[in-house]
Amino acid sequence: MDKKLFIFDMDGTLLDSMPLWRDFDHHYLKRYNITPPDNLDEIVAPLTLPECADYFISLGIDRDRDFIISEVVSIVKDEYENNIPLKPGMDKLLKELYLEGHIICLLTTSEKAYAVPALKRLGIYNYFNAIYTSSELNMDKRTPGIYKNICNRYNILPENTTVYEDTIFAVRSAKGAGCHVIAVYDENSAVYWDEIQQTADEIFTYD
Repeated sequence: MDKKLFIFDMDGTLLDSMPLWRDFDHHYLKRYNITPPDNLDEIVAPLTLPECADYFISLGIDRDRDFIISEVVSIVKDEYENNIPLKPGMDKLLKELYLEGHIICLLTTSEKAYAVPALKRLGIYNYFNAIYTSSELNMDKRTPGIYKNICNRYNILPENTTVYEDTIFAVRSAKGAGCHVIAVYDENSAVYWDEIQQTADEIFTYD
């Protein structure tokens, strides 16, 4: 069997962490007496943390980017280290792929500072060949390039690469890169679920 590449998103795909972020952005702005825009969730969903910090500054937070990043990380890190659970079926899936000898990597818009502790606590860290973050790559999931970049790192063609994602913009980009895309349902993307299903090649079923 040919070794294949599997790229997993983290938030909303591997981890049931979107409820934390759904509330966090609103609460964070309110602590600086800023009223969140009605479409805040949609705006920040594809952003890296540095981009999110810049956006918060544009809304009126009188702090620099590094301060906001460090403050956000310090607030959410405890939840990742101690509370956020795996989504159903993911441990079994990762173990099967790992035992079959495939290459598994993580591609996330989150930061390693809280991603790694969560993966270690949940016992899945060792399944991953590498963890890539949007901020470290200086790329984002709104364009296919980030997925092509990961494929190139392993010298594996996109058509031999499977991507697990939960958001419509990431599913579109991974498909645009030529990857096989498996969509994972998350309540945070429920409004786009019909389009996600139509765009992806498969839907992950929890068993």
